[in-house]
Amino acid sequence: MSFGIVEVITLLLGMSGFGLQTNPNAPTADQSLQYAMPDADVVVHFDAASVVPGNYKVLQNLPNQPQIKATPELAKMVRQAIGEVEGARGLAKGATGIDLVTDLSDATVFLQIVPQQEPKFVAVVHGKFSTATVDKIAKMARGTVTKVGTSVMMEKANDPSIGVTKDGVMIVGTPNLVRDRLGDAWKSPTRTPGGTLAFAAEVLGAKPIYAVVLTMSPAARKQAVASMGGDKNFVTDMIQRHKAASFSVFSDGIGWTWIDSSKAGMDAMAMMSEGSLELLRAMQIAPRGFAKIALGAIDSYKGKDKKIDELIRRKGDVLKIVESYTGDGNFKTKIDRDVKANKLTVRATGKTLSEVVPAGFFIPAAVVGWLTVARRAEAPAPMQMPAPPAKSPGIGGKKT
Repeated sequence: MSFGIVEVITLLLGMSGFGLQTNPNAPTADQSLQYAMPDADVVVHFDAASVVPGNYKVLQNLPNQPQIKATPELAKMVRQAIGEVEGARGLAKGATGIDLVTDLSDATVFLQIVPQQEPKFVAVVHGKFSTATVDKIAKMARGTVTKVGTSVMMEKANDPSIGVTKDGVMIVGTPNLVRDRLGDAWKSPTRTPGGTLAFAAEVLGAKPIYAVVLTMSPAARKQAVASMGGDKNFVTDMIQRHKAASFSVFSDGIGWTWIDSSKAGMDAMAMMSEGSLELLRAMQIAPRGFAKIALGAIDSYKGKDKKIDELIRRKGDVLKIVESYTGDGNFKTKIDRDVKANKLTVRATGKTLSEVVPAGFFIPAAVVGWLTVARRAEAPAPMQMPAPPAKSPGIGGKKT
């Protein structure tokens, strides 16, 4: 039996529980910035606890879904896929002592662009870590473990260093930056009003699940523009013109902030933001419209193909899937302009993220694609007929 339309519909119905959850213990801005790099050009934050445990639980429960259990071969494929994931999880835990599902809470990465050199970076990871974690990673990577104050650190030539602070925070990054943060004398960097960390604190204070913050230095801007050939265009204009920018993803929507160097620039970004919100509404409504048109017309092809007949029979399920992974476009929007600071703040909010961006469909669609590829990989290769033997020169041929 092939992995066809019936299995796809069944699997997507069973995966409707995938999504993002609100983390009641999400880190505060102070916690995320405790070991920050004060002069970072880029800050990226990810709240793993809002994404990984809940979705992993849904994945593990897939074989128990009634509609999946009713299709033995599909249930077998799902169990095999889960087994592969569990195997990788077990290998990672055995090698590093870290359970990728339960031991990682959140991570914040600080990146500084250095002209003509490798970027400097620090990744600050909260979770369940100890000095034993560093020892295991060092053993696996064949690195050297050294003591820094009351903490430990792994170093290896040409590789980022890894350490765990006395309060159980993992630091990964450029060796001297990791060492500084492990020392007993380390203090959380000061947030200068209007500076990088002050802006990052404002963004992270909203407790996003994912966020990226850009406050590029003049040197970083110059290198970024030069890497694009130096020609003036919309992207290079944005890089040179903006003072700070951010984009955030929440369990109930998305948001972004833009601080421009001129009022005209802020007005231009406001217009683009309005257009983006209108496109997001269309992205929610259009799939529902296309689905209804297609399902309304498909009866004309009844009896021509078994797959089409099955699709006709499952019309209700198809519409249910579309409605599960999209919204009606009626999410709330808010655009605030601070003319004095040339600052634009945009927020789009629904009951869930999928009501704003149909992103809830991406994970299930990826899993379906993965299972399909895995299924094809397991299929036996077509039998190859042996090539006919070469014609003997002594039979029907001429000897040379």
